[in-house]
This record gives sequence, structure tokens and C-alpha cells, in this order.
Amino acid sequence: MICLNCKKQIPDDSQMCPFCGKEIIQEEQLPREISFRRYQRWFFYGIISLVFFGMIGVIIKIYNANSALLLEITDINQEFEKAKGDLSKTEGSLVEKGEELKIVRDDLSSKSKELSELENELTKKTDELKGVALEKVEIKEGYEQCQVNLNLSDANIYGLIVKLGKGITNDNLVKIPLAEANLEGTDTDEDGLSNVIEDSLGTDKNKKDTDGDSFSDKDEILDGYNPLGAGMLNIDINFANNQKGEILLQVEQNGEAWYVAGDGKRYFLGLPADAFKTMRGIEYWTKDWKS
Repeated sequence: MICLNCKKQIPDDSQMCPFCGKEIIQEEQLPREISFRRYQRWFFYGIISLVFFGMIGVIIKIYNANSALLLEITDINQEFEKAKGDLSKTEGSLVEKGEELKIVRDDLSSKSKELSELENELTKKTDELKGVALEKVEIKEGYEQCQVNLNLSDANIYGLIVKLGKGITNDNLVKIPLAEANLEGTDTDEDGLSNVIEDSLGTDKNKKDTDGDSFSDKDEILDGYNPLGAGMLNIDINFANNQKGEILLQVEQNGEAWYVAGDGKRYFLGLPADAFKTMRGIEYWTKDWKS
């Protein structure tokens, strides 16, 4: 039997536990020992059950893992078969590309021969262009000499303008109406008046409407209005008629030249060549307005 105090095996007829010294009462010992052994048996059964169900869980887990592994292997086999098919197609494509490459190489060889022929032709053309370049050099030298001659001509026209012209103040110049002619040239603000003329008039060449009254500088001055402020220009027809045939030089600006024609309006002479053309076009040489 078992000592219920220290749980060690002792002889069945023991009156006292030889291990712990506990008194053994036979009438109480047997029922208690039976109960204790029943408890041990059920505890053992519980352990066995836990081990059994644990083994079943492990088996199920292993089974599921094996199933997943089989599915993965099946997928890998399918991908492998697909890869084999793709590889076969690629090999066929490589064969085709090899044939195309051979054709390209043959074409390249032919092109190389053509290129050699073109290089020879280019060398010939280069020699021809060298000859043309020499001719152009001669033409350029002649052109530069012509420019020198034209510059001398411009200087002569300027000299004539200065010799025949007389000075005039800005206040007197505005008394003469502006003619709508010879206004072209570089026009930064695109108001119809060239930058050179705007410098002479005193308007802003970077603004279409210098005084900001919603009318362009060109429209105002041609209609007799002041482009620099409110009101009309101080136009004096009698004064303008007395200036017919005169070349007027703005002494308060940059010496800009104007010509007063038979219509009593002033024409901007501009560049020398333009000045000569303007004076010829408005009968400067054929009319004697003073007489």
C-alpha cells in the first residue's frame, strides 16, 4: 500500500510509515487509498487523452502541410511545363532572328560598298565646293566694296540734309501735322509708329498708348490729338504752310530730319536712302514752294 502522507510504497501490514513516521490506520487507509488510486487512474487517462488528441492534431497538421506541398509541387510542375514551352518558342524565335541577322549583315555589306562610293563622290563634291568658295570670297569682297560705296552715298545724302536743313524746336515742330507716310521700321510696341519716330515724338516706344487714354499714339497724333496728354495738338496751318519745301532738324532731340511737303504736312526722312526716296516721292526736287 501507499503512505497517504508521503506517497511512498510501504508494506501492507505496516502500522507506521517507515519513511515519514505517520501512523497507519487500516480502517481509513483502504478507502482513502482506493480513492487515491482512482484519482491516479483518471489523471493517467487524462494525460493519455491529451497525448492522443495532440497526436491527432499533429497528424492533421502534417496532412495539411503535405496537401499544400503537393499542390505547390503541382503548380511548380505546371509552371515548369509552361517554361519549357516558352523556351521552345524562344529557341524558334532565336533561329528566326539569326536568319534576320544574316540578312542584315549582307545588307550592311552592300551599304558599306555604297558608302564607299558616296565618300568618293563627296570628295569630288568637296573639291568642287572649294572652287565655289573661292568664287564666293571674290563676290564677298566685291559686296563689301559696294557697301563702302553705299555708305559714302549715305554720307553725301546726310550732308545734303544738314546743309539744306534748318533747326526747329519741338514746340514749333508739333504745329505742323504729321503725314501718314514713312512711319515703318522697327516697332517694339506695334502701334504703327517706328521706334525712331517715337523717339522724335517723345512717346514711349514700349507702349501703344503713352498717355493711357485708350487711343493709340499713332491714331492720336494723326488725328491732331496730343499723345502725351489730354487735349489737341497746337496745329498752326499758317505756320505749316510757311514751312513748305523746308528740311527741318530737331535741335532739341537727336537732330531728326523732317520735310514739309506741299500738303502742309511733315514727313519723317529717316535713313539716308529712305530720306532720298521720301523727298523724291513728295516732289521735293520739282516744286519751289517758296516762290
